[in-house]
Amino acid sequence: MNEWPTMTLHELAEALRANRIRASERKLGQMILEGRFPFAIGTDGVYIIFRAAFYDWLENMMKTKPIRI
Repeated sequence: MNEWPTMTLHELAEALRANRIRASERKLGQMILEGRFPFAIGTDGVYIIFRAAFYDWLENMMKTKPIRI
């Protein structure tokens, strides 16, 4: 498991795919810029994605423990 407090857009997409959720980096980036995720912020193609907040959000959405990568 990665210990960095943030993750890249690629890592976000891979984490969703590991949990059987289809995701493209392009679409995820667009959704971050639109403010659709409580665990990420972005501007002009620069994203800050908070790893712990993402996994908390994913666990809440799935109602089960997510696979962490």
